[in-house]
Amino acid sequence: MRVAFTSDLHVDFTPQNQKLLPYLAEEFRRLEPDVIVLAGDIAYTLAGWQEGLKHFGAINVRKLIIPGNHDVWIESMNALKRGQDSAWKYQTALPECAARFGFHYLPSQPLVLGDIGFAGSLGWYDYSLRDKRLDSVLSRSVYERAQFPEGEWNDVRKAAWLRDPHSRNWKRRRLRVSDVEVCEKMRSELSRDLEKIKEQASELVVAIHTAPIESALERGSVPDPFDAYEGSIEIGTLLKKFAAQRNLVAICGHKHKPLDVHEDGIRVMRSPIGYLDAASTDYIRLARDRVGVLDL
Repeated sequence: MRVAFTSDLHVDFTPQNQKLLPYLAEEFRRLEPDVIVLAGDIAYTLAGWQEGLKHFGAINVRKLIIPGNHDVWIESMNALKRGQDSAWKYQTALPECAARFGFHYLPSQPLVLGDIGFAGSLGWYDYSLRDKRLDSVLSRSVYERAQFPEGEWNDVRKAAWLRDPHSRNWKRRRLRVSDVEVCEKMRSELSRDLEKIKEQASELVVAIHTAPIESALERGSVPDPFDAYEGSIEIGTLLKKFAAQRNLVAICGHKHKPLDVHEDGIRVMRSPIGYLDAASTDYIRLARDRVGVLDL
């Protein structure tokens, strides 16, 4: 089975990101895969999701998708007041949009094709992948605020997982689920889905937007506080448990650097688009460089 994949399309980031879309679709056709996987960060609005996914709708193979952190950003404060928070986008709006363009939304339901099992999750982060060289100066409360001299982590303002989104009390409705709780919920749901399919599959492919292992970060010589938002060691521990029973490949996104590493029985692959600029105009080459291939 051939799986072609990419992530971090960010179609609403620059004109170049949007112009790349038909070339990506053509590259998928050229590769003749059995399965296509989009591993998150398509666009931060539902309109952007529609704009992105429509280019792949006519490709007649199984198309699988998961969202990234940008995809669950709230659309406006008025939408948030109506209860349209990040959980609403993740559980309702995004799967509905995916289905309209022929995509199977993996967080809603895992899938077995032949003897290959597919499961997927946004992932999220619990600060366990933080750079521990900063532990003497940065506490957990600092990571929760997500504001540093280098800048702010945008999810702290733009993502909102509400505790009680339909409460009549606006102050109560504004209370948010912590990053650690969101990450644990994602881990638990992914564990449930892998349990569902493990007996039917000889190999497992997990699409997860954030990093499940430390070696996916490629830390620099200077400690980076934003490493805390790259993923979760606990999700990696979960994948390693299943990798002890089945061959397991994780297709990731989030960080805009290609990757192909092995750690404790897991192969982690990443082939992102990222933020394109005005110099990014060789769209044929870009599409060929940034679509990954996994042959199983």
